[in-house]
Amino acid sequence: MTHVAALHVLTPGSPAYAALKLSAIGGLVALRFVMARRGRAKQEPASEQPAPVRRPSPHPVSAKKKRRRRRG
Repeated sequence: MTHVAALHVLTPGSPAYAALKLSAIGGLVALRFVMARRGRAKQEPASEQPAPVRRPSPHPVSAKKKRRRRRG
């Protein structure tokens, strides 16, 4: 007697059926992950402003040299 899965590819119990079922479930999980991430990305920029970029102050010796050059 032949196995039932040998009659049709998508019969439960065949390796092809198992692979298709796993890929479908994995696709749904991935889709849910992407949609949740996209939803969080849309909410965050509206509620939070980006921090201003702080530039380091110029070197103090250079500032003194500029003042001296202006005087003379």
